[in-house]
Amino acid sequence: MNARDDQRSTVFSGVFALVWIAEAVVTLQIKLLGGNIAFFQSVCIIGYTLFPLVIASLLSAVHVPFIVRIPVFIVLALWSLAAGVSILGGSGVVKGRLLLAVYPLFVFYVGLACLCFIS
Repeated sequence: MNARDDQRSTVFSGVFALVWIAEAVVTLQIKLLGGNIAFFQSVCIIGYTLFPLVIASLLSAVHVPFIVRIPVFIVLALWSLAAGVSILGGSGVVKGRLLLAVYPLFVFYVGLACLCFIS
């Protein structure tokens, strides 16, 4: 919403590609750690856990002040991470390796939250 008209398609393409590549990396990580989840099933589930970050991007789009956005963004990013962790727990990842599976998801959500915050 804040990009110039000539940059909107580039911004959309970049965010779309970032989300798909990150979801593919997280799914591959789950599979390598012994998870028994299908690729597109994982991509769909991770997509649903992005809902709190969509709320965060809408807050940025309506220009909520920075001081209000900081704690709200932290809560929304933690909500996304908690939803992702609960899904990973049920995907069959070996219990001792759950933190290894969560780390790329954490980096992905923090990166998207930062993109939402600075936009």
